[in-house]
Amino acid sequence: MTKLEEVRDYVIEWDSRFPIDRWWRKKYNIAFNSPRHRESSFLDQLIEFEEDKLFKELEEGETYVPNTGDFLRFNKGAPIDNQIKSLRDEFKDLEDD
Repeated sequence: MTKLEEVRDYVIEWDSRFPIDRWWRKKYNIAFNSPRHRESSFLDQLIEFEEDKLFKELEEGETYVPNTGDFLRFNKGAPIDNQIKSLRDEFKDLEDD
């Protein structure tokens, strides 16, 4: 195996293991292993990813009425355990990609 093939395999493995990191670097045009990339936190990336998903759902859903406190309306009416399970399943799907 050549060095170039080893690098390509490493990139494929990294992006497969950390798809949110790839999403975050693409969103901000940040080079892999750059100082800004090394300073980033996977937890911060995950929180930003989930926040973007929630607000995308909001934009695609009903119109928000200010001061109602009801801006996170995913699975409205479902028990909290179902909401947690749904989010865990979504995260698991990301890990499998």
